[in-house]
Amino acid sequence: MSPLTPMPEDLTGMLAFLHRCDWEYRLVSRALPDGTRLFTAIAWRPDSLGGGRKCRAADPALALRMAVLAARKARQRRHQRLKAAA
Repeated sequence: MSPLTPMPEDLTGMLAFLHRCDWEYRLVSRALPDGTRLFTAIAWRPDSLGGGRKCRAADPALALRMAVLAARKARQRRHQRLKAAA
């Protein structure tokens, strides 16, 4: 799947997207003192380029989308560094 493929906005669609595109991920939820929930997500691929940073949002699908975007950016930077070093 192309890196520019639009990501779904719902959680079910986002999880299917991650599986289709071979992303691994972790999604954690915690309750805040005011009763709302905060979701923390990180996404990576099981290769030498890895993934990105943790992303937090009030919506789980948004947290996952942000994590994939962060991972894509980090992977691109790592790829460029490896290419320049070769």
